[in-house]
Parts: sequence; C-alpha cells; structure tokens
Amino acid sequence: MKKLIAKIWRSVKNAYERLTSKAEELIPIAIKIVEGVKKVMDSKVDDVILSIVKDAIPGDADDILIDKITSVVEKWLPKILLELTLTQAIIGIENKNEQLQAILERLKLSSDEAQGIFYHGLCSLIIEKLSDGKIEWSEAVVISEYYYKNKIEIN
Repeated sequence: MKKLIAKIWRSVKNAYERLTSKAEELIPIAIKIVEGVKKVMDSKVDDVILSIVKDAIPGDADDILIDKITSVVEKWLPKILLELTLTQAIIGIENKNEQLQAILERLKLSSDEAQGIFYHGLCSLIIEKLSDGKIEWSEAVVISEYYYKNKIEIN
C-alpha cells in the first residue's frame, strides 16, 4: 500500500508541477471559495455570493479576476448545491432501499458536474471507511482519482 501511495503522490506532484502560473493562482482561490462557503454556513449574511467572493480574492485582485470569480460562484454554487440537496419527500421515505432508489433517480437527473462530485466523494468516503482508519480522507481522494484516471476503464 505504501508503494501505491508513493506512486500516487509522485503522480500528483508531477501534475502539480505541470500547472501553469494561472492555475497556481486559481487553486488557492478555489480553496478559499470552499472555505467561504463553510464560513457563510456558520453565519448570517445578506449577500452570500458577495461574502464568498470577498473572502476568496486577494486584496489587490484586478476587476477581471473578481468578475470571473463572481460569475463562477453565481452560476455553479447554487446549481450544484441545489442538485446535491435531497428533497423532503426523499427524507421522509423510511424504507432504506426505497430511499436509495429515489435518491439515485434524482441523481440521474442531476448535471454531470453534480454527479461527478457525488461519485468522487462517495468513492473517497468508501475507501476511507473500509481502511479502518489507515487511509485518511485526503489520501482517499487522491487514491480514487488516481485509480479512475490510470487503472479503471469506465464503460
């Protein structure tokens, strides 16, 4: 397992080293956007999007970058979160099999992006839980991504 994780980390390191300077600039912003979402969830704000964007951008960011970040957050955050949210009707189903069938039917109607988030997160969670504490979440994410990209042929 250690050899596999070492190989995966080398792969991640190589991929990171290939990033352009633009990607290196945007990755910390993406992480700050996610952290901004978490922060907004814990506090009451009037303008959610403005609060998230304001926390995500560096103080000297240019207007083009601010507009791009705002556009991405406005378009994708509500869309993905809405698609990933379960409806009250599904929550009210007591039979777990019927509940799962309803969730999967809802997932089929979701965008490719929402499905990707679900599948990637689910795979990582299963790896983490099956490892009995030997693999952390961050490692599970990398392992699942590596396997999907390099080991599994998906039909």
